[in-house]
Amino acid sequence: MPTKIKISKEMILDEAFEFVRKYGMEKLSNRELAKKLKCSIRPIYYQFENAEELQKDLYKKIEKYFYKFLLDNMDDNIPKYKQIGINYIKFAKKEKKLFQILFMNEVGLTPDAFVSKEKEDYKEIEKLIKISTNLEDNDIKDFHTKMWIFAHGIATLVANNTISLTDEQVDKLLSYEFQALMLLEENPNNKWVIPSRKEK
Repeated sequence: MPTKIKISKEMILDEAFEFVRKYGMEKLSNRELAKKLKCSIRPIYYQFENAEELQKDLYKKIEKYFYKFLLDNMDDNIPKYKQIGINYIKFAKKEKKLFQILFMNEVGLTPDAFVSKEKEDYKEIEKLIKISTNLEDNDIKDFHTKMWIFAHGIATLVANNTISLTDEQVDKLLSYEFQALMLLEENPNNKWVIPSRKEK
């Protein structure tokens, strides 16, 4: 007589993760999950009260994967904070559906609240910003929010297949923005003024 396999919460989340990674959140259903798990939909209802609870736990799992992706495989020859930006855009390129789930849905948060909403994971990034910039603690979040908005713009274009960028182009763009923001930190009252050309 074949042994019955108990379908655990983690097994369901693992299968759901792989499913949305390929097809996106909008196509996820208990029926599709049951098909992948080769079981009835009953174990899914047993482990999760409703679809909202499943999606909430799945979202957390995707976020954990995202932050691990950002912080893993660091190259000692590249500044750590710069690699966060590079990996952010790589994530958008490699994990398009997961990127769309995390960053292309309505959440209604302000930018600074959004970038630090996962407090424990954000603290790791905060440490790397401090090393790269020597900014005071109260300036770090503001700096990161500005840098994130720039990197996110590139990542969104990449995730939507709107543009294609080489690793070298991404590297240069992030360097330009970082230097511009560091100059702004030194001159916070800077205004958008185009200097007039001196007459020869």
